[in-house]
Amino acid sequence: MHGRITFLRDSAQLSLAEINPSQRPLDLVVPYTNPALTARALAAATELARGFEAAVTLVAVYVLPYPSPLECQQGIRKRLEAEVTAVARTSPVAIRAKLVFARSREDAYLRMLGRQSLVVIGTKNRPWPTTETRLARRLTAGGHSVAIVKVG
Repeated sequence: MHGRITFLRDSAQLSLAEINPSQRPLDLVVPYTNPALTARALAAATELARGFEAAVTLVAVYVLPYPSPLECQQGIRKRLEAEVTAVARTSPVAIRAKLVFARSREDAYLRMLGRQSLVVIGTKNRPWPTTETRLARRLTAGGHSVAIVKVG
């Protein structure tokens, strides 16, 4: 049985509403990177959430270059929703999915994460820093709790 997937809508101007941390004791956030890594991170996040009253949110940040407006085209949104939904369906628990369109991936995460969020990021096991480990370092420097799931 697959969990329920709910998409949280954002305004096109990136008014990132923080998730109210008083609603649940634990808020797990999984950044969408690619399907395989995100599926592993999502599995680890649901395992961490077991036994707790927790919310798991899958967040996909799509970076738009400066000349383009932050209003997304319907085709881009539909493609991203399909990708995120395919990954979220692998989870046995209810998942909240959020699509964010921004200029900077790291800044978008720093602005939207609540203080009690635990971020679970999947990355390939490499001896050099990956995009995901750089994101984890930036979020940790911003005061957030980050868990890295190394794959392969």
